[in-house]
Amino acid sequence: MKKLIQVLLLLLPFAALAAEGSDPEYGSIRGTIQTNEGRPAVAVTVVLKGANKHAITSEEGKFFINRVPVGQYQLEVSLIGYETLRQNVTIVKGQTAGVELQLQVSSTQLKGVTITGGVSNKFVTKESEQIARLPIKNLENPQVYHTVGQIVMKEQVVVERTDIYRNISGAVPNFSAGGSQGLSMRGFAGTIGMRNGMATSAIVPLNPVILERVEAIKGPSGTLFGSNRNTSFGGVFNYVTKKPYEDFGGEVTFTGGSFKFARITADVNAPVNAEKTMLFRLNTAFQSEGSFQDQGYNKNYTIAPSFTYQISDRTKLSVEAELTRGAYTVTTTTFNTAALLNNVIKARSFKDLELPYKRSYINNGVDVENGINNVQVQLQHKFSDQWKSETNFLYSEGFYKSLLWTTFNFLTDSTMVRGMRNQTPETFGNIQLQQNFIGDFKIGSFRNRVVIGLDYNYNYNELYRAIFNYDTVNLRSATVADMSAQKIDDRSHAPGVGFKGTTSKTSNYAVYISDVFNITPTLMAMLSLRGEHFTTDGTYTLATGKYTGGYSQNALSPKLGLVYQVVKDQVSLFANYMNGYANFAPATQPDGSILELKPQYANQWEAGVKVDAFNKKLNATLNYYNIDVTNTIFNEVRADNKTYSVQGGTQLSRGFEAEVIANPVSGLNLVAGYAYNESTFTKGTSSSAKEGNRVAAAPPSVANFWASYFITRGKIKGIGFGIGGNYVSDSWFEINNLMVLPGYTLLNAALYYDQPKYRISLKGNNLLNEEYWNSTGTAQKTLNILASVAVKF
Repeated sequence: MKKLIQVLLLLLPFAALAAEGSDPEYGSIRGTIQTNEGRPAVAVTVVLKGANKHAITSEEGKFFINRVPVGQYQLEVSLIGYETLRQNVTIVKGQTAGVELQLQVSSTQLKGVTITGGVSNKFVTKESEQIARLPIKNLENPQVYHTVGQIVMKEQVVVERTDIYRNISGAVPNFSAGGSQGLSMRGFAGTIGMRNGMATSAIVPLNPVILERVEAIKGPSGTLFGSNRNTSFGGVFNYVTKKPYEDFGGEVTFTGGSFKFARITADVNAPVNAEKTMLFRLNTAFQSEGSFQDQGYNKNYTIAPSFTYQISDRTKLSVEAELTRGAYTVTTTTFNTAALLNNVIKARSFKDLELPYKRSYINNGVDVENGINNVQVQLQHKFSDQWKSETNFLYSEGFYKSLLWTTFNFLTDSTMVRGMRNQTPETFGNIQLQQNFIGDFKIGSFRNRVVIGLDYNYNYNELYRAIFNYDTVNLRSATVADMSAQKIDDRSHAPGVGFKGTTSKTSNYAVYISDVFNITPTLMAMLSLRGEHFTTDGTYTLATGKYTGGYSQNALSPKLGLVYQVVKDQVSLFANYMNGYANFAPATQPDGSILELKPQYANQWEAGVKVDAFNKKLNATLNYYNIDVTNTIFNEVRADNKTYSVQGGTQLSRGFEAEVIANPVSGLNLVAGYAYNESTFTKGTSSSAKEGNRVAAAPPSVANFWASYFITRGKIKGIGFGIGGNYVSDSWFEINNLMVLPGYTLLNAALYYDQPKYRISLKGNNLLNEEYWNSTGTAQKTLNILASVAVKF
């Protein structure tokens, strides 16, 4: 917190300078836009010419433009199929001009507003400056990305992040026992992710109640986001949190359902002062759930306030915090490698195991208590129409108050060892300071959109854990020995076990630049480069009082891209070369020698087509990629029968992806995706990386689909329903390619009644009652139902 205070003190002079130049003479504009069918015009951009102001309509079709300097301005409409209309407007000090508008083929009511963008393809939320750290559109970006926004989350009654990930083309939900939920993309897994473009703690028990959208940015993204501690070579996923807005409003929601599920959330927004320069928003949630198994539970609560201060027309300060606490049970599964290789374990699929699907083999006292504290600050300052500054700071700390993590390690088809990891307590933290200068200017006839950034990232871990085998269980036996937190703690302190404490600290210093320049109005190139210096003193062991494994590494990460718009603002062809990297500590060999390691690199080549056509009713992406990973570490058994670390392994991941988001007829919205991936080890000579073996938990085929229809007129106006699901093909559970992680097909459906003051929803998940397991070998929920009631204000 001392570092946080120091940074805030550094920011105060900027705020003071901006406040000194502010002008209190302002008014505002408020309005509502509907289609000619009487539906709210959702996600429409409303522009005020002459004031460099704009707003985007909400789900209710409302917009608000605040702090418009007193004077005369012009508002105009430009939308395919409609006449371009212009009208002068006068802004009066302290007053709000109100308009209620309806989109029609020929209308005089639209005079006075500029509207661009689609009004009906409500699942499209592609525009984001965080993806490229630049104000470029999807069709101008040579990188593939997918987003899931609030509209989809509400329709699908999302209560956990895995529900969000299933809407991302080619993504498979991933999970770590520590509490992080993530996803696998293009054959690579990640569970940490980013928070508003910044690195978070290693533990992320984040509740979706705070999210505005999730952005999945495909491919190695080291140039802008750094090493793969917070990303994976398959891409980076970014959590974009909800921000305050100008009006008073919000909603309170209660959700109940199967397995004793109960959830209450509140989202409250309010301006702090009459001028609406200070805005406040609070999101909070509490939820509790039992299990479809005989034991198990999951509880968490979140408190997430956010505050913005529009210091002047040029300067804005945003501060947000998050406090999340969780408690739950967790088990994972592994297989004894020798037992698999020697056919002692004859089962070759989770479906063949003798482990009962609905039996937990633990009790609710063997659980986890963890949490996270986040404080995020952003200061935006506009120097001119061409240049602006963004100063970003994130303090993120995750911790385990306790963690009793049980692993089922199979020795035969009917026996398993219950392994125990006792982590009591542990702390993980991350502090990041980032400075971006963003420009939009011309050099001659070439338009340049540039970001120049400086990045400092400090990461620390304080570990305290005991690891041991608790007992061996015969699955054919009717009785199983009891487990308890007290017994586990006693065993943790027993001779020969004991807790081992270590700490480590790392620092990353980086500078990067990315430029998108227009060669012609329809042909543009992206050139990007990042240089990073990584350093650590290594790991400090409490028992010895010494550091081991200290090292420093430098890495360069380039990125190149080309975009050609075949049909301007509708169809673009793109190609890219992208790079990502991971730092490796020196390896101590069995003979006492030290192996100095190079960074691991992933290099991607990709090409495809993006479409945003038919008045925004069709948004689609089709692409092919090839990712080569070099400098992988694998094991090698030498003549002395000892296992040595060797660097030089390689991995290849390639495939294609397709996504379609469409609004073919009024009220009907579709999102569908399919991805094929082939991810294999191409060089490696050991059981840890056999040549030709497929990567674990990398299914070749993944598909997603969701269709919804909303009734916009008549006596039953406001009723909507949706249906969709996911298909994930078989994959290998472990790298020897001997145990199959079965694929699955999920069918989900939703029914809702949405009115201005309330919303009633019913959701059915896994309607086929499919039995399936995630990448850690944990059985997943069977058929379950959720019912939700939201009150809006």
